[in-house]
Amino acid sequence: VGRVLDIGAGTGRSSIMLLEARPKATLVALDLFGQSFEHHFGPGSEPQQRLLANLKVAGVADRATIVASDMRTRPFDAGSFDAIVSAYAIDHLSREGSKQALAEAYRVLKPGGEFLLMLVANDGWVKLAFGPLLSHGGTRPRAWWAASLQEAGFQIEEQGTAPATLFFLLRR
Repeated sequence: VGRVLDIGAGTGRSSIMLLEARPKATLVALDLFGQSFEHHFGPGSEPQQRLLANLKVAGVADRATIVASDMRTRPFDAGSFDAIVSAYAIDHLSREGSKQALAEAYRVLKPGGEFLLMLVANDGWVKLAFGPLLSHGGTRPRAWWAASLQEAGFQIEEQGTAPATLFFLLRR
């Protein structure tokens, strides 16, 4: 994997894990860094500075670029990325916003590129354990996501669940 886009990078957990696992990869950490950042990650320094500090502590900052942008309208050329990862970000959007973000992911991913999409699994056990705290995206079931991903042009290579997570491994 060469150039990777991390959609909804937040404080950098997924960015760091990816860069540690792929020592030759470079990464663009994209997040809106909007008003909801402090709500999700707590008070502290400016969001981009917190992300940069985390990347530096992990020793991977030299292979990462931070971009503040909306995931529905990315400032990148078509086919700019070899891979994309999004962990618990796209499901924050409305149904229409999610579809826009998926279309943009398809646009910026190179043909044959892979996209790992992780979403909160809105199943009964997650709701019981966490209540409305983790109800990103309302109650969109797996079938809605699968249909929306295929509508955006992706091939679903693999899908499944892990604790509190619904995931799709996709190919353009």
